[in-house]
Amino acid sequence: MSKSPSPDSRKGLSLSPQPRESHGTERMDDPESTMATVAHFVEQLHANMSSAHEKELITTRLLGIARARKDARTLIGSHTQSIALFISVLRSGTPVAKANVAATLSALCKEEELRLKVLLGGCIPPLLSLLKSGSSEARKAAAEAIFEVSSGGLSDDHVGAKIFVTEGVVPALWEQLNPKNKQDKVVQGFVTGALRNLCGDKDGYWRATLESGGVDIIVGLLSSDNAASQSNAASLLARLILAFNDSIPKVIDSGAVKALLHLVSHEHDISVRASAADALEALSSKSTKAKKAIVDAQGIPVLIGAVVAPSKECMQGEYGQALQGHAINALANICGGMSALILYLGDLSQSPRLAAPVADIIGALAYSLMVFEQASTVEEPFDASQIEDILVMLLKPRDNKLVQERLLEALASLYGNSYLSKWLNHSDAKRVLIGLITMGSADVQEYLILSLTSLCCDGASIWDALGKRDGIQLLISLLGLSSEQHQEHAVELLAILTDQVDDSKWAITAAGGIPPLVQLLEMGSQKAREDAAHVLWNLCCHSEDIRACVESAGAVPALLWLLRSGGLKGQEASAMALTKLIRSADSATINQLLALLLGDSPGSKTHIIKVLGHVLTKASHNDLVQKGASANKGLRSLVQVLNSSNEETQEYAASVLADLFSTRQDICDSLATDEIVHPCMKLLTSKTQVIATQSARALGALSRPTKTKTTNNKMSYIAEGDVKPLIKLAKTSSIDAAETAVAALANLLSDPQIAAEALAEDVVSALTRVLGEGTLEGKKNASRALHQLLNHFPVADVLTGNAQCRYTVLALVDCLSSMDMDGPDCPDTLDVISLLARTKQSANITYPPWLALAEVPTSLESIVRCLAEGSPPAQDKAVEILSRLCSDQPVVLGDLLVAKPLSISALANRIMNSSSLEVKVGGAALLICAAKEHKHQTMDALDASGFLKALIYALVDMMKHNSSCSSLEIEVRTPRGYVERTMFQENGDFEVPDPATVLGGTVALWLLSIISSFHMKNRCTVMEAGGVDALCDKLASFTANSQAEFEDTEGIWISSLLLAILFQDAKVVLSPATMRIIPSLAFLLRSDEIIDRYFAAQALASLVCGGSKGIHLAIANSGAVAGLITLIGYVESDIPNCVALSEEFSLVRNPDEVVLEHLFEIEDVRIGSTARKSIPLLVDLLRPMADRPGAPPIAVRLLTRIADGSDVNKMAMAETGALDALTKYLSLSPQDSTETTIAELLRVLYSNPELLRHETALSSLNQLIAVLRLGSRSARFSAARALHELFDAEHIRDTELARQAIQPLVDMLNAGSERELEAVVVALIKLTTENTSNASSLANVEGNPLENLCKILSSASSLELKQNAAKLCFLIFSSSKMRAMETATECIEPLLSLMQSDTPSAVESGVCAFDRLLDDEQQVEIAATYDIVDFLVRLVSMSNYRVAEASISSLIKLGKDRAAYKLDMVKAGIVDSCLDLIPDAPSSLCSSVAELFRILTNSSGIARSSAAARMVEPLFLVLLRPDFSMWGQHSALQALVNILEKPQSLATLKLTPSQVIEPLISFLESPSQAIQQLGTELLSHLLAQEHFQQDITTQNAVVPLVQLAGIGILNLQQTAIKALENISTTWPKAVADAGGIFKLSIVITQDDPQPSHELWESAALVLSNVLCLNAEYYFKVPLVALVRMLHSTSENTITVALKALIVQERSNASTAELMAEAGAIDALLDLLRSHQCEEASGRLLEALFNNARVREMKVSKYAISPLSQYLLDPQTRSNSGRLLAALALGDLFQHDGLARARDSVSACRALVSLLEDQPTEEMTMVSICALQNLVMHSRTNRRAVAEAGGILVIQELLLSPSAEVAGQAALLIKFLFSNHTLQEYVSNELIRSLTGNPSFEFY
Repeated sequence: MSKSPSPDSRKGLSLSPQPRESHGTERMDDPESTMATVAHFVEQLHANMSSAHEKELITTRLLGIARARKDARTLIGSHTQSIALFISVLRSGTPVAKANVAATLSALCKEEELRLKVLLGGCIPPLLSLLKSGSSEARKAAAEAIFEVSSGGLSDDHVGAKIFVTEGVVPALWEQLNPKNKQDKVVQGFVTGALRNLCGDKDGYWRATLESGGVDIIVGLLSSDNAASQSNAASLLARLILAFNDSIPKVIDSGAVKALLHLVSHEHDISVRASAADALEALSSKSTKAKKAIVDAQGIPVLIGAVVAPSKECMQGEYGQALQGHAINALANICGGMSALILYLGDLSQSPRLAAPVADIIGALAYSLMVFEQASTVEEPFDASQIEDILVMLLKPRDNKLVQERLLEALASLYGNSYLSKWLNHSDAKRVLIGLITMGSADVQEYLILSLTSLCCDGASIWDALGKRDGIQLLISLLGLSSEQHQEHAVELLAILTDQVDDSKWAITAAGGIPPLVQLLEMGSQKAREDAAHVLWNLCCHSEDIRACVESAGAVPALLWLLRSGGLKGQEASAMALTKLIRSADSATINQLLALLLGDSPGSKTHIIKVLGHVLTKASHNDLVQKGASANKGLRSLVQVLNSSNEETQEYAASVLADLFSTRQDICDSLATDEIVHPCMKLLTSKTQVIATQSARALGALSRPTKTKTTNNKMSYIAEGDVKPLIKLAKTSSIDAAETAVAALANLLSDPQIAAEALAEDVVSALTRVLGEGTLEGKKNASRALHQLLNHFPVADVLTGNAQCRYTVLALVDCLSSMDMDGPDCPDTLDVISLLARTKQSANITYPPWLALAEVPTSLESIVRCLAEGSPPAQDKAVEILSRLCSDQPVVLGDLLVAKPLSISALANRIMNSSSLEVKVGGAALLICAAKEHKHQTMDALDASGFLKALIYALVDMMKHNSSCSSLEIEVRTPRGYVERTMFQENGDFEVPDPATVLGGTVALWLLSIISSFHMKNRCTVMEAGGVDALCDKLASFTANSQAEFEDTEGIWISSLLLAILFQDAKVVLSPATMRIIPSLAFLLRSDEIIDRYFAAQALASLVCGGSKGIHLAIANSGAVAGLITLIGYVESDIPNCVALSEEFSLVRNPDEVVLEHLFEIEDVRIGSTARKSIPLLVDLLRPMADRPGAPPIAVRLLTRIADGSDVNKMAMAETGALDALTKYLSLSPQDSTETTIAELLRVLYSNPELLRHETALSSLNQLIAVLRLGSRSARFSAARALHELFDAEHIRDTELARQAIQPLVDMLNAGSERELEAVVVALIKLTTENTSNASSLANVEGNPLENLCKILSSASSLELKQNAAKLCFLIFSSSKMRAMETATECIEPLLSLMQSDTPSAVESGVCAFDRLLDDEQQVEIAATYDIVDFLVRLVSMSNYRVAEASISSLIKLGKDRAAYKLDMVKAGIVDSCLDLIPDAPSSLCSSVAELFRILTNSSGIARSSAAARMVEPLFLVLLRPDFSMWGQHSALQALVNILEKPQSLATLKLTPSQVIEPLISFLESPSQAIQQLGTELLSHLLAQEHFQQDITTQNAVVPLVQLAGIGILNLQQTAIKALENISTTWPKAVADAGGIFKLSIVITQDDPQPSHELWESAALVLSNVLCLNAEYYFKVPLVALVRMLHSTSENTITVALKALIVQERSNASTAELMAEAGAIDALLDLLRSHQCEEASGRLLEALFNNARVREMKVSKYAISPLSQYLLDPQTRSNSGRLLAALALGDLFQHDGLARARDSVSACRALVSLLEDQPTEEMTMVSICALQNLVMHSRTNRRAVAEAGGILVIQELLLSPSAEVAGQAALLIKFLFSNHTLQEYVSNELIRSLTGNPSFEFY
């Protein structure tokens, strides 16, 4: 807010005497009189007859009225014409009237509603005008008025802002503050105040202010002796800084920092100090430099002093707060944030060298701690305990009082700051301690300071810190002090202690603290009473003894008084204490509480109701139910309160009644009357849910059934429809309210009528919701309610939907998991679940409820818990429920049962002892589930229970009686693996029954099978119990009656299974019943049911494995063999379930095979008729049979055994179609062992050549390849051997089918013996060597054949195998992917080793593979590390050209970019070896030699050597070969270039030029650009020799070279032109005749592609050499090319180009324009600037500018300045060049437009400078004429000539002896002074010079 000047500064604003003011206000007490007076004065102002003096008097009196009273100002402002009249006086009145009006407007603007009216009245322009008045008083009045009218600022007043901006108020005010304008201090104060009002921190005109010296003005005002000016200036400075950061450096440089710090000091006005602190805050927030300046100026102590100034100087009001706020913010900015400031002040307070008094530092710290707010996005949190430690350390009991006060203040701020205190331990206790220390006496302070120190620093608890009981004594003593605040702190600390420390409670009691606390309840302040009640509550809660002490101290009446008179918090504390304190329901207490409840005070009855309810719970039964008793009155009063209009009271009353009825069930029967029930029922319809909920709770407690009374008595007062609100409440969104309603309904639904009504209202949805979402108690009640409904109605009527049914079952089970097994709720819940589980699917119920348990296995845990821990009836119910899930969740049931061993023993107990057949069978089924998944744990549990043997006897008894429980619908599921592998569900047409599901009648057999398989003793126990005999009888009965209906057909195969398990024991096998069972088992092998045959075979297998030979023969003679063969194939293919069961019970997997193998081991059986009869049957099994896919493998093995050593049997197999059957069988991908046997059998068969022509041969090939892919190692080897035989037939080897063998053969390289590998490698080579497609397939196979080949090459295998491996590597290395593999690298060493063998074929294979491998650069790098150069060079000398070529190729690859390798090759004699090969070698080998020479000569050292010189002639001879490939040509030419580019090599060249050049000419016309390039380059090197240049043969090379020069390919152009450059001086005419001028011109002018500078210069040089031959060639060169040549760096080229251009211009003037368009002018100007060919360049320029069309071009305008600079350049020495440049300028200025151009001024100076140098007469004339053209039409040029000293120069030329010069000078004088622009340059000497020569008159 802006600060206006002091009242003293406003005196004298009115020019009228003081008595006049009092005259105007003498009757101001009368409003009507005032209104009349104001109206009269306004009318007088409006009247035209009022004189100026009268207007002065009127305005004076109006001013007095306006200043006197606020209502008067309102009357003046409300007058419709007053503002307009005032503005009129401001514009045209006398100075005194203007001043009075301005002062009046100031007074009016003090009212906000009038300020805008004044502003809109147009006061700004006249006030600004008045501000510039000569009258000091008028300026003061105007300044004050502007200040007042702008006090609203600009932010919220858009209209006003527009006015201020439009009228330019701010600039005008700034102008008033200009130091040049001496202003009165009062005016200055008002102006700065107005600027402060108008200049915000976001305005856009601050830059203009800054540029106009605004900073200096503001800083200057800071030094003013006017407080208002200083304050406003400081505020302006703050806004400037915030608005314009760039102003900060200027502010700092102006010394504002020191000035502001000075203003902050205490000797200045408070508003000034606050504004200065504001400016410092702004500075420090925007600039690091400013922070440093403040620190350097000792600003921190000043700011610290400013923070504590309000407290030290007793400041009050907003300025003091602003000073503190700005100062602390500035300090925070300097330190980097408030957190950093706090830490800094903490450290500073400990420093021995203090920047400020320690008290001030701590005071500033206290303030910062008080105002600190954690801003997580700005500052990092800091450790508040660090500041606490510092302050506590500084706090000393007997320290300086001021320092101590500041420390206590800081600690109080720390503990009172909500952001910081949460990081400190015991912050509330410390805060209270600080308060006690502050008000305590010296001794108390000392004691408490030590306590605080211990609490803060020593980590002690509040109890220990206070000195335990001593501290309690002290606090108790403080309770009696007169100071209320002291009492409040003491009792608050006691409350904290009793909350945290139990020992403090007895300490208070022992110290006599209870009476003072009780007294404090009556006499203390409101807060003290609340805390005292809290302390007493804590005491009562701790001990009954203490409670008795509190009661005996009279606390009850005091607390009742607090309950009546205290606030809400006090009432709450009192109620809490009373509920702990009162232990009996005496009439007096009840009556007092009733009086409070029914009285007017207090307003809130909630806590009274709570206490009354507590008291009533302590009353006796008689008092509560007897009418007239005080307790009964209290109870009925609570019921009456239910009718209260206060909802809070209703809620508490209902809640208390509910608690009462829940606690005192003994009174519910007596009180369940209409008088009690109906108010509760009524509240059920309350709109407030809480009230309805509490009412429902009370109703539920009342209706709870008891043993003494029947429910019907309680329901007599509930009429029809009364339950609907309760059901509605049960459906509410609040689960708590719904639970409460359900609890009441659970009691009420026992009534059939209420149940029917509730069912009709869909109460089930509410019950299911509570079951799912409610608490345990709510779930119990919902379960109870559901049970009640199910007792009355069918399940289909109660649970109507599948989802609801499922949800209900799961919710009930979940509820069961939380219940106590011995509690009353568990049986009810089990009953409900059991009832639901027994419910079958019907028309009304499409979803059987028990399915929910099967779908959610985790729901079974609680039921299993009931089975393990419940009573026998509960166990039976659990069995009934769980047994129905055996089919769907066997695994889960098994896991759960085993997890609780008690459940296993419980099941055994119920099987033995239960009278229910359903429970027996269900228990057995559950035991099966447990044993299937956890056999060991289950058996251990049964054994540990002692029930195992008895259980076996019970099960055998069940089996003997053929127990059947088909009506029980109990299903038993076999183990997990069995079910997962079942196939029956996939084939619905298969007639065999699925053993995975059996009826209850077979449960005993199942369980006996499981028990018997566990331990041998169990099998004996079964036998002892008569189990074997019973099984024998059962099977015999079935055999005798197989055609009839057998009552237990499913038990037959289970009986066989049990026999198979029992026969595993030798004792059982020796049983007399064994031999009687064999015929029955043989009979079962002929059964139509596979499962019967399978388990009969299992029983026979157990017998043959443990029986004697007699048993074996008995089985063979029983006819079982044929039946066993018919069983082959079904086991593993079609009935894996049987296999799973076999594995589970430790039986063999293939019983049929086991029995047959045992039988065929007996010789009599193998050679007898049984075997012969078996061959056709076994061969038939080789053919595919859908129902017996597992038969062929067994048949193959058995046929192998039968055929062993018998040719007759082999022929019989062939005759029966074994070949075709075996091939077809291979196509079915049999097992590996079978494939091996079949492949080996086929190999033997196809070893007969006649069978290779058999029609099945190709089919066998296909299948053998399949075996290679998928077979085992032995099978693949056998197949490979068979294929090796087949590949001998050409018609088989060349087929596409044979190519498919590559991949599997390669795969076989992974492992195998040498014999196997040899077969595979040879087969692969045979397939791929002469067949490119096969070779490509070999390189692209999957896998890594190289790894295996490398192993072969590295191994100790035979040389033949290694050679074949190398050949295969050569084929594989044709693939870049294979070459790049790491395995390929590993082949290097073994290949090198193979290359060093003595066998030529092995060497050839190795070097070819090695060379192919080096096609990969990475492999070359690795191979280069081996010392193989000498070895490879030796191989080159071999007579085998293939070895030599491969060796050279390897050397080429090794030598690339390896200089050392190249030198090693040369040293090893590779050059001579290759030169020896060239004469007779084929061209392909010569190409390799040329490439090797190219690689070698790439090394400059080798290229200079004598060895390189020996290469030249052979290379030239090789180039003459007609069949020499282009690759060879390229290599040879490159090698020659490498050699002959060395001068010494050229010097030793012995060939004649014709011998060399003639063959090279043909290469210049080659279709290969690379060859053309090399031929040209080689020719260029040769032509560098003079004798080559002079040779006549060279002339023949000109034409192709010229053609290449114009081809447009830069590389070719460069080499061709380089060659032409060498011969252009010798054969220039030949170059011209070959079209060289045109071609070279194209090169010079071409832009795409852009030639290099070197190429361009070379082409320009050749062209200049040709042009020098004949001047006629000048006209053949395009002008553009000649102009381009001017840019050459060669002076000779430039000279030739200039000559050509000059000749063309002279011969044809029209070419000047073309030259200019081609850029000749710029080029010529560049030549002049660089002082090259100055005369020729100037001559051509002058000629060009002499052409009028050229002068019209734009480029001419830009030539003026360069020509002028050339003339002015001191380095210009050529007089001819200067003359020609002056002539060019003269030509240019013949054009009027050019003479008036901007650059013509520089030309004037240049020409004058030229005249000053006293040039020749010709140059003088040229310059004067040029100047005449310049000044004739341009005043600017005239003055430029004059300013350059041209007048004096021309004046001297007037005296020239040359009449022509003098005359032209006189004419120039005439042009210069043709107007009056240069009259000041006229001198007497000039006049005398002109008048002295009569001839000048003509000019």
